Amino acid sequence: MAPTAATRAKALSLYRKLMRGAMKMPTPNRQNFVIRKTRVEYKANVGLTDPDAINNAIRLADTNLDTVLVQAEHLTKLMKDPNYQADI
Repeated sequence: MAPTAATRAKALSLYRKLMRGAMKMPTPNRQNFVIRKTRVEYKANVGLTDPDAINNAIRLADTNLDTVLVQAEHLTKLMKDPNYQADI
């Protein structure tokens, strides 16, 4: 059974939101990590046909989006703190 148009739209929406979320990360390394991970996961799941597997992949992507946004906000605040010292 092929994914529905609504399911495809949700997956693409999450993909775009994850890519935009990556750009909120405070460093290029973190941005690139999120972009690479998003692309790899999308490519790995683009051929799914089982509705349960599709729903699980969408739930995981939604959780990943929440995580990326929270981490981006937290890390940005942390790195702007004048007392923050990054170990090099």
